[in-house]
Amino acid sequence: MSAISLVGAAKDFGLRTLFADLDLHVGERDRLGLIGPNGAGKSTLLRVLAGLEPLDRGERRCHSRTRVVLLDQEPRLDPSLTVLEQVFAGDGEAMALLREYAGVSHQLASGAEDGQLLARLSALQHRMDGCQAWDLERRCREVLERLGIDAAHQERTIGELSGGNRRRVALAAALVAEPEVLLLDEPTNHLDAEGVEWLQSYLDRFAGALVLVTHDRYLLDRVTRRIVAVERGEARPYEGNYGTYLGLKAAEEEAEASTAAKLKGTLRRELAWLRQGPKARSTKQKARLQRIDALLEAPARQGRTSLAMAATARRIGKRAITAEGLAVAVGDRTLLRDFSYDFSPEDRVGIIGPNGVGKSSLLEVIAGRRPPSGGLLELGSTVKLAYFDQHSDVLLARDGKRKVIEVVQEAASRVQVDGVELTASQLLERFLFPPAQQHQPVAKLSGGERRRLHLCRLLIEAPNVLLLDEPTNDLDVHTLSVLEEFLDDFRGCVVVVSHDRWFLDRTVDRLFHFEDGKLERFEGNYSSWLERGAGSPVQGMGPRRAAAAREPAKRSTSPARVPAAGPRRRSFKEAKELERLETELPQLEQQRRELEQHLAAPSGPDYARLEELTHDLAALVERIHAAEERWLVLSELAA
Repeated sequence: MSAISLVGAAKDFGLRTLFADLDLHVGERDRLGLIGPNGAGKSTLLRVLAGLEPLDRGERRCHSRTRVVLLDQEPRLDPSLTVLEQVFAGDGEAMALLREYAGVSHQLASGAEDGQLLARLSALQHRMDGCQAWDLERRCREVLERLGIDAAHQERTIGELSGGNRRRVALAAALVAEPEVLLLDEPTNHLDAEGVEWLQSYLDRFAGALVLVTHDRYLLDRVTRRIVAVERGEARPYEGNYGTYLGLKAAEEEAEASTAAKLKGTLRRELAWLRQGPKARSTKQKARLQRIDALLEAPARQGRTSLAMAATARRIGKRAITAEGLAVAVGDRTLLRDFSYDFSPEDRVGIIGPNGVGKSSLLEVIAGRRPPSGGLLELGSTVKLAYFDQHSDVLLARDGKRKVIEVVQEAASRVQVDGVELTASQLLERFLFPPAQQHQPVAKLSGGERRRLHLCRLLIEAPNVLLLDEPTNDLDVHTLSVLEEFLDDFRGCVVVVSHDRWFLDRTVDRLFHFEDGKLERFEGNYSSWLERGAGSPVQGMGPRRAAAAREPAKRSTSPARVPAAGPRRRSFKEAKELERLETELPQLEQQRRELEQHLAAPSGPDYARLEELTHDLAALVERIHAAEERWLVLSELAA
């Protein structure tokens, strides 16, 4: 039985059709994932399912008693309510009592000494005893804490909170409402890794129907059982989770490529017949012409728009970023102390840790937006740095009335990409902005499209050091896949702050994790870090965070994730690293033999030269040992 049904549904935005003739049924225990490019209509489809957006054609069917809750990307909360009052805004007697109780408690806590308020509070407590409202309050507080809203913040008003905390409050309110249908639009935005892991386990246990839009591919793979791809005015269903969808999609595109090749062959034969055929057979020639016209139209209907990013980085020297005894503070609070590290030109570094520990502040210091509170930070003389921060809404505030193409042309009117000169318009087309959209104001773009425009604006400047702060927020799954491939080929240093486990696994080979104001180094990607959870990386976390860090490695079952039993599969990035090490190790051994021969050869009393060679040999031996240990770790992983 369906909880919500769309029959013959259609929605148009001006000249653009988001979806047409759509039949979609959400069952009572369905687990549905919506994917597609930014601006394709995923958020609009969620609002249609929630009954908040009218259809242009077709019908939405939903029983009046079915409770549907939507977590929007920009939730509308009452700024005058406290956090608890907002979370208690759901239906039911217990929620109503909790809402009233929180309001009276807030008034008393504000200093109001009123005998009537005290009497009202006492009466509310008595009524709450009879409907298990206390258990509901405890559950609400626990959900808030799991999502990063501590007890102190729970008593504040919504108007006092940051944008990220408001999103977490809205998510908590949606979860504790326990509706029959839960619609979530990018629920992992502004959650740290621990919060995402907890949310994943919560959704596993959720009893109702779930429709999910998310860029977190591990979450999508774990909790969904059906995928609907929204693109180019179509919504196509695929049975299975995200991993199954990838396999089906690959087979589908392979079949379409084969069909396209056959069509080209048919076109060539038809055109050859027309050139050679007798002119007298005019009726058949006319039929052939009509057939060719039909064939020429077919590829246009089957063609798929794809995002193409190509590395445009300029040359970088031997040194990228040097930090010595670096300290970062915000106000009176020290976030980081005594951090020293030389970022190499080819580094792929991820920085992880809970919300609020200082990850973004560290990137701001490296980017020069914030001065360090201590220590030394130097950039190489050839460094051209680009900082992709979390605030692409700056484009809306600063450039909302400007045309899309003007924002890019401001950085450069032309750019060299793999030896080919592209105009700003051609580069925008590679980023899925067609010519018609390039002349629209920035304000008309969706949140994800603004993020994509922000990324295009940065990359046209050809940086060789990329600082990425939560780059996966609001970007669609396909754009993330292409961005990951871009970073594979990027000739420069990349430093990533992210809670996206899939993205970290694909793009970094070294982690720094915040622990008590220090950055602890770990060699490997995020899955490797979780696998070592019983060791040093989890020490100092506390029991709740340590358990959350270990949990995904224990319960992972999806083919796209690390299985609990058997060897972990080697990632694409690790496979490339293994190939590099297999080439590099023999060269290092040859260098060692040459140094040893120089030391063994008679050289007279040149003690300075002998000391220099001895120092070089010691450093080389240490490098060989580190490379061999890394090779052993990678070679033991399943291919």
